[in-house]
Amino acid sequence: MFASTRSFAYVATLVAAVASVACSAPEARPALAAAAPVECRGGVVHNEADAARFEGCETIAGDLRIVDSDLTDLAQLSSVRRVSGKLSVINNHKLISLAGLKGVERAGAVELHNNPLLCAYFGLLTGLQQVGAPLELGKNRGLSERDVRAMLERVEVRSSGSVARQASL
Repeated sequence: MFASTRSFAYVATLVAAVASVACSAPEARPALAAAAPVECRGGVVHNEADAARFEGCETIAGDLRIVDSDLTDLAQLSSVRRVSGKLSVINNHKLISLAGLKGVERAGAVELHNNPLLCAYFGLLTGLQQVGAPLELGKNRGLSERDVRAMLERVEVRSSGSVARQASL
């Protein structure tokens, strides 16, 4: 009887060892369910701490205002895909690039004003496909007319037209 108990223990240990190896193989694991998109309430970004609140957010419910900030880039906003309200980038005297917002595909409206160092080396909101109101651009000296024209040609505006103040770029 002692021999059969020992054999049983050996077989149980062997089965457990094989099962643990088999279940740890990547192909044996169940596929993870797609996570629901993270939605965050809109707000105002003035600095790195404000931007950090939106890290990981895919949808912004309401307006996202990047105003009077000390930021040079918007990398912390790289997960944002949709803004249900207005995406405003206004009076950011150190902001160089909107590359952190390249994933934004849709916005209720877009306004880019008075960002004197802003340039489009990496494109100007390259993922933006559709807005619900006219695009408003002005006093962004670092943007060329070519950059603005390319964005206006690419983005579908679902209202009465786009406004680009070419003379004040």
